[in-house]
Amino acid sequence: MTTETAFNSPTPEILRKFLPLRDLSEEQLQSLSSLIEIEQLPAGRLLIKQGSQEEYSFFLVEGHIRLRAADGKISDVRDGDASAGNPISQLLPRHYDVISVTNVRFLRIRREQLDEIRQKSSSNEPEGVAGYEVSGDTDGEATDFENQLSFQFLQDLESDALELPSLPEVAIKIGKALEDKVSDAATIAEMIQTDPQITAKLIKASNSAMYGRRSEVETCTGAVIRLGTDVTHKLVLSFALKDLFKSDSSLLQQRMQELWKHSTHVAALCYVLAKHDNRFNPELAMLIGLLHDIGIVAVLNYARSFPLESRQPEVIDQACKRLRAQTGSLILRKWGFPTEFIIAALEAENWHRDKGITPDYCDLVIIAQLHSFVGTSKAFSAPAINEVPAHSRLALGELTPRLSLKILDEAKEQISHAISLLNI
Repeated sequence: MTTETAFNSPTPEILRKFLPLRDLSEEQLQSLSSLIEIEQLPAGRLLIKQGSQEEYSFFLVEGHIRLRAADGKISDVRDGDASAGNPISQLLPRHYDVISVTNVRFLRIRREQLDEIRQKSSSNEPEGVAGYEVSGDTDGEATDFENQLSFQFLQDLESDALELPSLPEVAIKIGKALEDKVSDAATIAEMIQTDPQITAKLIKASNSAMYGRRSEVETCTGAVIRLGTDVTHKLVLSFALKDLFKSDSSLLQQRMQELWKHSTHVAALCYVLAKHDNRFNPELAMLIGLLHDIGIVAVLNYARSFPLESRQPEVIDQACKRLRAQTGSLILRKWGFPTEFIIAALEAENWHRDKGITPDYCDLVIIAQLHSFVGTSKAFSAPAINEVPAHSRLALGELTPRLSLKILDEAKEQISHAISLLNI
């Protein structure tokens, strides 16, 4: 690929827009700027070829690009989108053809260029990973172990050496079948029945307070017919994902359990919020809520490789806070999830996120999280629900005297049913 206009070096301000570069000092950013140039191409050009093994990170500076997977699935990225803060099609071999929709300006940064910058640094210690924080300032100074964990994690992430969670096989099969327009309940049920645990859960879900009717469903095919293929797919995904929230370390398993509890609570709140607004799909909202912190699963699994005496709970928690957004977005991209999931992973704790007047699923997750904090110590470090832009965009109505949403307080039974469903 050749560019068609003159190159120019990016400023540190441009480089700082990208999450993997925000841990660099001003001096390091200046050095990197001198090594790379902004490239430019017109609309309709192939920027990255699917299957390519070229080892560089591609960053969109300006314009609109389209990612096309092997199965034909399309996703768009524009400068200013949350997903544009990450490298585009980072995993090797490349999973997408990336095509310019408009004139685009972009950067290609090779790993050896970043290594050179870091080696020239006056200090061997990383200067922090603030770019991976979701919101707020870091509580206290980072410990040596936290710096070590964060630095090594980011290095492995940038070089595609990080082992990320895999989407469970049964969920992949059903997703592929639905993409291929398979709608026959018996065929989909046959796929589900390769996993007896998920089969049992799906039948139980179809008879639950959320979906059950007078007659009881006894077969997987009957459950698929009652639920419909779209709801079936999302529930199978939800049930299969629970197995990822596990660790063989007692400390890390405790964190996994706390994460699952938080994720299911937020998912249930998203479901109920979406039921009050016909612009949203409730099951999709529930799944996005369930996955908004999936990056923490990878961080916790990574921490397992460090010595036991170094795994202080506060260090692990701080590393999760710093690294969750970038990691979650990369996992969801790897799994081929739509943009709504990726944006929620990146911005669900950016409380004052303001994206215009039209609400999106990330707004639901923000409100769900803040509501989940009501009555807990977390409420002291987060804004009130009525102080965030998502509240006005969603038109959620009045608050109760204790600053929880009245519509959610009145839907406690629905929320409880949704949490029970995810924990079948």
